[in-house]
Amino acid sequence: MPVRVLYVDDDPALARLATKILARHDFEVMHAPSISAGLDLFSKEVFAAIVLDHHFQDGTGLHFLEAIGDKTSSAPILYVTGSSDAEIAIKALKGGAADYVIKSASDDFFPLLVSALNQALENAQLRAAKEEADRLLLTAKERAELLLSEMNHRISNSLALVSAMIRMQIQAAESEDTKVALAETQYRISAVAGVHRSLYTSDNVGSVDLHLYLDALLRDLGNTANVTDKQIRITEELQPLSSTAAKAISLGVIVTELVTNAVKYAYPLGMGEVRVKLTSTDRPTAVLSVEDDGAGYDPTAKPKGTGLGRRIIQAMATNLDATITHDIGGTAGKAGTSISVEWAP
Repeated sequence: MPVRVLYVDDDPALARLATKILARHDFEVMHAPSISAGLDLFSKEVFAAIVLDHHFQDGTGLHFLEAIGDKTSSAPILYVTGSSDAEIAIKALKGGAADYVIKSASDDFFPLLVSALNQALENAQLRAAKEEADRLLLTAKERAELLLSEMNHRISNSLALVSAMIRMQIQAAESEDTKVALAETQYRISAVAGVHRSLYTSDNVGSVDLHLYLDALLRDLGNTANVTDKQIRITEELQPLSSTAAKAISLGVIVTELVTNAVKYAYPLGMGEVRVKLTSTDRPTAVLSVEDDGAGYDPTAKPKGTGLGRRIIQAMATNLDATITHDIGGTAGKAGTSISVEWAP
């Protein structure tokens, strides 16, 4: 099928010759004898390419390029000029022309024109194919993000349902030890659910804003009965940081264990403060610390409870490839404990 070409040139003899020669190479030429006629045809018809002369009685081909503006990308334009002035060619290329051909009286002009047309059309097809591939890739990416967000939403809802059932079991349990064990399980589930909730409410479903996630997690912990009944205050200093979902889950579980342990054991009188800090370093790593001014903690001593919390912390630290340090005696000369976790976000 012939390829339609708009030929804008005020030389009727050359236009007739161009029509015959280009027809032999499967080009169907429509001639426009002026810039205004060319613009009129360009607005009404669809062309695969445009051959545009430079000199006209009513202006130059540069005026044509300026008039059609960014629509030049829809069809490649070959700029034809009889001048060897490089400035004209540069202006044409900057104006949107795909290529230019020097018009000459020799027999080389039309072979060069055909070759340039074929090359321009091929480049246009490659550009269109790339744009279509980019469009499909963007569509696939958006669909994948939507599906991932929906998955995180469902996981969060499912974990919330499990948490609610555990809460009901706590109310039905008669043993205090059973209630405590179930409550700790509920906190751990909430830590995991919080990550998935952060993912489906975030613009970036592949990353978790740790400071926002930990803020919500600590507020939930601060509203639990064993915190409010004991009048223990949880404070936070959280520097904005992002990380993967897997690392956020491990970090959230560690924070949950450290804070609940501090609430349970640091303040026998039921009053005090637990401080949580999140900062970045220049290594580059990040440090999460949980501090209290309470009774102190000996990591070498036998666990006061089942020891499950300590094993969970160690397992999560292994997942993070993190280093855990203990500062017995707290900070600034105060009594208490400071436990820090350093890892690469």
